Amino acid sequence: MNMDVLFLGVLIFCVEVAVLTLGTVRTMVTVLGESRAAFFLGCLEMTLWVFGTSTVMLKVGDEPILGVCYAAGFACGNVVGIMAEKKLALGNVVVRIISAWKGHSIAQAVREGGFMITTVAGEGSDGPVTVQFVVCKRKDMKQLLAVAREVDPELFYTFETAGGASAITSPSGSRVNKLLGPIRKVVPQI
Repeated sequence: MNMDVLFLGVLIFCVEVAVLTLGTVRTMVTVLGESRAAFFLGCLEMTLWVFGTSTVMLKVGDEPILGVCYAAGFACGNVVGIMAEKKLALGNVVVRIISAWKGHSIAQAVREGGFMITTVAGEGSDGPVTVQFVVCKRKDMKQLLAVAREVDPELFYTFETAGGASAITSPSGSRVNKLLGPIRKVVPQI
């Protein structure tokens, strides 16, 4: 195997990792209804896919290692895509926090933490409980649960993806504002 084939194999591997990662993120933004982001991610994903796949198809008969590089890139791309999706933590969730004894204290701590919370009285298998509902950014869920667990380490929680919400406050702020913050200091019109 010469250096050209090795370089091409590494390039095909990297392109296929990028294609699968973009595909995973594109699927998430599509589910969240972000049509512009889905459009641009889809264009980039398919452009890379066409060039990567056509290169392999044209040369795999002469250099079978390129097929192996393509398959390995596909497999790694799935893993990297899942990791990227978890890191981005796109979307909103509804978190239900259930506590038998410390519901009021949890609600107070969660509100002080910058989240909006709704509390409802409920009945558990061992008696009365407090059920709290919090709609938050998925990226803020760990912070929310950390605040609640400081009050009641034995709480029970569930969560599910929330399609849309009228308003969500985020203690961590907007990603766009974090990105544009330093630029706005220099160029306030942005």
